Amino acid sequence: MLLLKLAIISCILVVAPSVATTTHAATYYVAIAGNNSNPGTNASPWRTVAYAVSRMGAGDTTYVNGGVYNVGVIAFRTSGTQSAPIKLLRAPGQFPIISCRSPASGVYPMIVLQNRSGSRYPIGWITIEGFEIRNCHDGIKFYSLRDSTIRGNWIHHSRGNGIFGYGTRILIDRNKINNNGSPTTGSHGLYASGSYFTITNNLIYGNEKYGIQLNGSSTSFYDPSKHAGPEYAHSYNWTIANNTFAYERIASGIVIWGSTCSNARIENNIFYENGVSSSSSGAQGINFISTSCRGIVIRNNLAYASGSGATRFLGSGATAGVHYTQSGNIVNTVAPRFINAPATAPSSPNFALASGSPAINMGLSLSATSTSYLNIPRPQQSYYDIGAYEYRLSSAQLAAPTSLQNAN
Repeated sequence: MLLLKLAIISCILVVAPSVATTTHAATYYVAIAGNNSNPGTNASPWRTVAYAVSRMGAGDTTYVNGGVYNVGVIAFRTSGTQSAPIKLLRAPGQFPIISCRSPASGVYPMIVLQNRSGSRYPIGWITIEGFEIRNCHDGIKFYSLRDSTIRGNWIHHSRGNGIFGYGTRILIDRNKINNNGSPTTGSHGLYASGSYFTITNNLIYGNEKYGIQLNGSSTSFYDPSKHAGPEYAHSYNWTIANNTFAYERIASGIVIWGSTCSNARIENNIFYENGVSSSSSGAQGINFISTSCRGIVIRNNLAYASGSGATRFLGSGATAGVHYTQSGNIVNTVAPRFINAPATAPSSPNFALASGSPAINMGLSLSATSTSYLNIPRPQQSYYDIGAYEYRLSSAQLAAPTSLQNAN
């Protein structure tokens, strides 16, 4: 009996602290005129985004005010939880710019998400929303990321990739990802591996190589010393829907690579004038490299190329009926009729749909894209439109998103 009482007391002592410990979510603020010695309140904000991110834990939210934040590395090292995510957001009505400094020796400026214990440990339940991110090595890079959201950002002129990493259950929605990579680095708008990616309502254009590289390179890619599990390396069950791809310089809008890319769904996208410097026999829509995975579905996309670069909708590295099926695609019959996107890229393209666009009312109804790039509900008419935008009868809604001030 004495031993039983001691055991019960011991259990109480062990359990009691965990019962008393709760997550107290905090809200922080960052402003150009702030100071990192401040408490991070709205009245006394912090000065740097990097400091705010280093202080956040599960359930915390940081709002960043407008201005240009010249940064080196902004490092997320701590996870949120499903019920208490970590959120880095622009302050309402504000338009913060994260402008990366020139790289120092061995330091590549970027936003990075990696568990402080190393890449083979997961990090997750993190949201990054509402920032212009420019001139970085990679705009946003992540390792073993899970259950996280990258939304409403403008990521451009990275020396490497706009977004780069591996993870599972990642939402990449309503971003503008353009002019990333260079003739020296190559690189892509988005280069990722892992499972259950949802990539929706993005404008992806003018990048050096592919708009999206779906890296399912091989089963041997999984390395338990680097990945939190095979689901962070093997690239199955992707959804790529209602995006607009245009003007990718030397490659197509999407490439599907490898043997672990099964069950990708590519639907309601516009592919326009990609492979600018490629030959006419090249793929400007979707390319395949060593593709042996199965169950890829390609439906209700619109692809158009005038002939000055690559012209084919699909590459030849996969077999219809074996690796993929396609239906409902509109291919090289009529231009998509954007507000301002001629065959040669202008300085500020506007991919909103003009009246009479063949993309209007031709999309599938998809739960993943119930709102459009401008956060307008779909459908506005009878059916979903194809591409990132949803057509509205009022021309006042068709302003070109040249910055975050009118992108969201």
